[in-house]
Amino acid sequence: MTELWIQTALAPVREIAAQAARLETDGWGGVMLFDSQCLIADPYVALALAAAATTRMGLGIGVTNPITRHAAVTASAIAAVQEASGGRAVLGIGRGNSSLAFLGARPASPASFEAYVGLLQTLLRGEGAPVEQLLARGDGLAALDPQSLGRAPDAARLAWLDRSAAKVPVEIAATGPKLIAIAARKADRLSISVGAEVGRIADTLATARAAIEAAGRSGPLPVTAYVALACLDDAAAARRLVAPDVAMHAHIAAMSPDNLAAMSDEERAVTKAVAAAYDMTRHARHGAQTEALDDAFIDAHAIVGPARACVERLKALADLGLGRIVLMLPPPLKGDPRASYEAIVGEVLPAFAAPQSR
Repeated sequence: MTELWIQTALAPVREIAAQAARLETDGWGGVMLFDSQCLIADPYVALALAAAATTRMGLGIGVTNPITRHAAVTASAIAAVQEASGGRAVLGIGRGNSSLAFLGARPASPASFEAYVGLLQTLLRGEGAPVEQLLARGDGLAALDPQSLGRAPDAARLAWLDRSAAKVPVEIAATGPKLIAIAARKADRLSISVGAEVGRIADTLATARAAIEAAGRSGPLPVTAYVALACLDDAAAARRLVAPDVAMHAHIAAMSPDNLAAMSDEERAVTKAVAAAYDMTRHARHGAQTEALDDAFIDAHAIVGPARACVERLKALADLGLGRIVLMLPPPLKGDPRASYEAIVGEVLPAFAAPQSR
């Protein structure tokens, strides 16, 4: 059974608990929160508040990065959410985007990303990581002088972690084959954002299967797909709702030469135009980047239309074997966003609800 989760903004902080309780009541399988320090409040604080206000819903970071938080800090934060929620946490991680752009930095290299994830997994298992692997020296950071202590630590571990509890699953966000291969080697789950067409997602799943085989992985690699969705009868209004998320993910896809090479000429042209126009100060909002989109591109990279048609397209994606679909939605404040949200809650979520036992 494919679970439907939501990726949206929970804000302001004082209202997060009530918002999370509403999402659970509405029937969502879980919620994913961004980790982008200049654009939203701290997601670990938000998830802790959400954990206290809910009992069933999954709670995830979607996604963090390997630069703005040390692996030990990230591991400690998400493990605390895991304990507070009774085992409902998941950690999504990618190479970094807006969180790094607002620090004037580019995404992490694949090699450094893989090393970080390996360290993160070690810590989340409750194991010790040698201290010499933990921090790069330089920029004023000096190595510890062991002579200044009676005994210096030789490894870092989460000493407080209950190792009998379920480990937090780490989900690598990937759009191209290099990160998919890293996920096959290092992750508990894989998340993809490659649009909403059955053929494109099927091709990506085939790439993942080949990577799993190449890695000699013995266990499964469950896959999550991020999909922008708007359920409105007015196609133009629906496209406008999803345009910021479509542009954001086109901008990310453009970072990978492998992704660009796999696109049709028309798709590649729009993707490059979005990337060239992308205004990071209006990240995930309307701006020059959404003006570079056309209707055909949006329809291929998002699901828009009446609720019944949206259900059909989502079920076609679920039939590919996706364990989870995360629907990217704007906050349902008023107008079209609220109308779309209510249609999703009223007609889409029930179509994916697990049957009740008698």
